Amino acid sequence: MRKIVLTVFTAALILLGAGCLGGSGVQIKPIILEYWRLDDSPDVLAPAIEAYRKIHPNVTINVRSFRSDEYEKSLLEALAEDRGPDMMSLPNVWMTSWKPKLLPAPEKTVIPTQVIDQQKKKIVAINQETKTITIREIKNLFVEAVENDVIMLTVPGNRNEKPVDAIWGLPYSLDTLAVFYNIDLLRRADIKEPPDTWKKLQDQVKKLTVLDKDEKIQQSGAAIGTAQNIRHSTDLMTAIMMQNGAIMADEYGRIEFDSQPPNSGGRLYPPGVEALMFYQSFGRPNSSTYTWDNKLPDSMDAFIQGKTAFYFGFPYDRTEIEQRAPQLNFEVAALPQVNPAKVRNIAHYSIEVVSNKTSHPNEAWNFIQFAAEADNVRDFLAATNRPTTLRSLISEQLTDPEAKPFVSQVLTAESWYRGKDWSKVETAFDTMLETYPTIEDPSYQRIVTAAAREVAQTIN
Repeated sequence: MRKIVLTVFTAALILLGAGCLGGSGVQIKPIILEYWRLDDSPDVLAPAIEAYRKIHPNVTINVRSFRSDEYEKSLLEALAEDRGPDMMSLPNVWMTSWKPKLLPAPEKTVIPTQVIDQQKKKIVAINQETKTITIREIKNLFVEAVENDVIMLTVPGNRNEKPVDAIWGLPYSLDTLAVFYNIDLLRRADIKEPPDTWKKLQDQVKKLTVLDKDEKIQQSGAAIGTAQNIRHSTDLMTAIMMQNGAIMADEYGRIEFDSQPPNSGGRLYPPGVEALMFYQSFGRPNSSTYTWDNKLPDSMDAFIQGKTAFYFGFPYDRTEIEQRAPQLNFEVAALPQVNPAKVRNIAHYSIEVVSNKTSHPNEAWNFIQFAAEADNVRDFLAATNRPTTLRSLISEQLTDPEAKPFVSQVLTAESWYRGKDWSKVETAFDTMLETYPTIEDPSYQRIVTAAAREVAQTIN
């Protein structure tokens, strides 16, 4: 990624940056960028903002954080009333639906900047041009999942224009799903290591699950089997489907997870159907791996309370667990796999984007690119314990025990949804996970196909 290269006299720039400087006919005016983000504390970007202001002291960046349950509504209302932010973070599964509200990266940014004129020995203002990151650089510098989410076609302004690929955002990190485990519960069951395959998880669940005389769950082996009280159930189910060989969507975005893929080797059921049967087995009282039901608390609450040994979550869940239960003895391991020789993981993360209503597109895009560079994103990654999206930082982060389980998965992480309503996808998956075959209609295929049809309706 290209960096901004300037010869600056920092002290002088800070003194002069608050007002307007008119050298060479270029004026530098104070600029305020509003930046809305999801979940993280505003402080996690403070080092990057401070570093940026040393180069552009006239630019003030105000960061505001929102909870996930209020974020989209707040954004939509603010943008509709022309009081929205210049920059914002969006879940990768929102990118297609939000594209009409975004501004793609320009080929270059032009920003009034103070520099030292070495010949005249004085500070002057110039229009500094910085090339933005290219599509080729996205593919070379970032892990594979990123290009599929941030590179999208432009919308032609008239009939004579052809759509072209453009960059619509940049990520600072890439969240992957992993398994959190209660060390004490595993030790009491004489389990030395967390499972690296789903077969091992099945075996360990049998040792960890405790039922009372009425067959009610007193201790769960793993938070899996239902949807209502399991966080990230859609991502968990998707990961199992993909690992089992299901094609979530084809190259055109058409939904395929209910279908038998080519060269399936004569499987009795499509891999997506097999995945549902496997998932639901943990929530069926007549199953040997019965370990979860809808009477248990929310899956994170159950993990915090020591009522379940395994919880499936993302990096930010670790922060919440540590804050709510500082004495809990737990660790995190990579997500179990169907086939360890063919590792596949799910990518669900935020992408930093620029609103098409911003009055300062150059500064907004320039800052996002600046903050995403390796030298500037390190502090963000350290503050959030999130895995990098940059290939160059993977080996560095693998030395961090807390980050390692998530970082080890970024090269095998995938995203698949290119539709326009992720909330309907989650609803369709919840219904699928909570619907069971009946005597009158014992077909699992029908359940998965119904979910696929619901998801397909959100695809353009």
